[in-house]
Amino acid sequence: MIDTALFSEPGLFLVWPDGHRLDLTRARIESHARAMLDDPSRIPANVKAAADYQACDICPQRDTAEICHSIMTALPFMDEIDRYMSYDAVVAVFRGEESDYLHVIETTMQEALKYVSILALTHYCEVGRKYGRYFVGVDPLMPPPTIAAALYRNIYVDALGNMPEIESIIRTMQDEILHTTRCQTKRLRLISKRDAFLNAFVATHTTAELLFMELRRRLAQRPTLTA
Repeated sequence: MIDTALFSEPGLFLVWPDGHRLDLTRARIESHARAMLDDPSRIPANVKAAADYQACDICPQRDTAEICHSIMTALPFMDEIDRYMSYDAVVAVFRGEESDYLHVIETTMQEALKYVSILALTHYCEVGRKYGRYFVGVDPLMPPPTIAAALYRNIYVDALGNMPEIESIIRTMQDEILHTTRCQTKRLRLISKRDAFLNAFVATHTTAELLFMELRRRLAQRPTLTA
């Protein structure tokens, strides 16, 4: 029986069979990221200098940011996450923003950490944040077809049903998000000792490809509006 009082903040909570628990809430991510950035020893100089560690070439803050903002969701918790492999069992508890609803699932580390990669993309990545409003109501523990349906609905409403605009949004969103997820995967290969976080981001890239395939399928089935 889940005690909902133990999961009062929005975010992802991981509980392992050994009793260890990790709270990945927005407030905790941001406070731990700030502490990490203030400690220069946390990120080795050779990692900082690596080409794959630098911000994406389409990032509007490529030349000014002290760190890729999307990596902030992973770096502060790398030591804790690296205690486990991607296939290790975990109970994931997710609470959405301003929601009393808890999504509880027994899953693997790789699947549970998709939340972190989606949060990195939609709330921290300077490019991905442009599309954050389309992810409203999306629970990252949902299956990909359900996520695709929610994304399409949000895009359709935002574009007022204008099909050429919807097609343009999906095309640009696909190009930019797949580019940033590829960059993030390269970045994680530099810093992760085990495979849980890395596989989660690789899975998110694969999921994104499937999502865009599904979005384009839905787009093709919709009649074009005429004036």
